[in-house]
Amino acid sequence: MKCRVCKKTDATLPEGSKEPRFCSKCWNTRLRQLFQEEDRFRVQRVMRTSDAEKHLIYHDDHEGGATAVGLAFALLDRAHDQLEVSAFLSNRFDWHASVPFIYEEGVECEVEILDVFLGIMENDLVAGWRPCGWSAEITLCTDEIFWIDSSDSNAEEGGGDDAPA
Repeated sequence: MKCRVCKKTDATLPEGSKEPRFCSKCWNTRLRQLFQEEDRFRVQRVMRTSDAEKHLIYHDDHEGGATAVGLAFALLDRAHDQLEVSAFLSNRFDWHASVPFIYEEGVECEVEILDVFLGIMENDLVAGWRPCGWSAEITLCTDEIFWIDSSDSNAEEGGGDDAPA
């Protein structure tokens, strides 16, 4: 099999794949940066039920990778075998920064980190469910993120359903 980028040299990389796709020259000079950027993302599943998952998304550049840069929910509609994904991405991270990428001999482009994340989402979140179809809504949060929890109200002080949050 020939390299998918240069289409001239025999494909030998990436190692560990079932089928090699790239020659070592193309891997080292053209593709490695994109795959390295993918490796900087970490998706941590926080909760899973038979029909839903909640994930935190981390990136190594954001405060040493210790703070989540996004949150994703996946909900499976079993009747239609359709997975609905909602992702909320923090504005504290530069989603529009780009990574150079050459996907074909002589054709250069820049891939936004947001697009790299979409690939991670498809490969890590969606692939685990194996649905017939899926859709995703991605929201770039532009204001300060806040959390409201009903347990924050003080029930001993007369709090209840009508107490302000």
